[in-house]
Amino acid sequence: MNLSLSSLLAPDTASLEHLAALADGLGAAVHQVAQLMGSSTAAAEEVSTRLSEIDSESSVRHMALLTSLRSSFITPLPRQDLYLMADGLNNAVEKVCNAGLLIVSTEQYRLPAEAMDILETLGRQAELLKEATAQFRTLDALEETWIQLQRNSKRAERVMVEWVSGMTGDLLQRSYNRQREAAHAVDAAIVAVRQITVHVGSVLVQES
Repeated sequence: MNLSLSSLLAPDTASLEHLAALADGLGAAVHQVAQLMGSSTAAAEEVSTRLSEIDSESSVRHMALLTSLRSSFITPLPRQDLYLMADGLNNAVEKVCNAGLLIVSTEQYRLPAEAMDILETLGRQAELLKEATAQFRTLDALEETWIQLQRNSKRAERVMVEWVSGMTGDLLQRSYNRQREAAHAVDAAIVAVRQITVHVGSVLVQES
């Protein structure tokens, strides 16, 4: 089989496809957790099952990306950058899924409006991260995406402060403790996405 020089030197895009799929998985996980707000116990069990599936699918994608990086001759970005971004996305999916599973296990289907606000913001960030996977050769577009990711991270963190500070003594101690646990779990997802945003900025600086 004859291969042209251009085909041999073309970057392997499999890693970008895996990154895009991981970003999709993050969006799917956020969507499932959002479905828990106002949910019934029966419906929540279905969400719990789906979250476990999404988490497993994300891990498979993460490992597939590592395999593709090891076998690729040329990659769109340095291998370490692609791996770290995939690892960050996989971690974010895990954190969102864990938050959802905690909500199910403690049956907290009536969380404050701030929780849904944060989930909507995380969902938007998942969309932006998918867009970023197609922008590594159009740095102006990537910069705009990074700016939007930063703004959304700041918004999520600000709303989290409002959520936690709004927890009052009117709650029963058990309900207060459980709601704080849920807030901490969601905050872990916020932090995970913020770390990916930092790496997107690092890639932007390196490639400029």
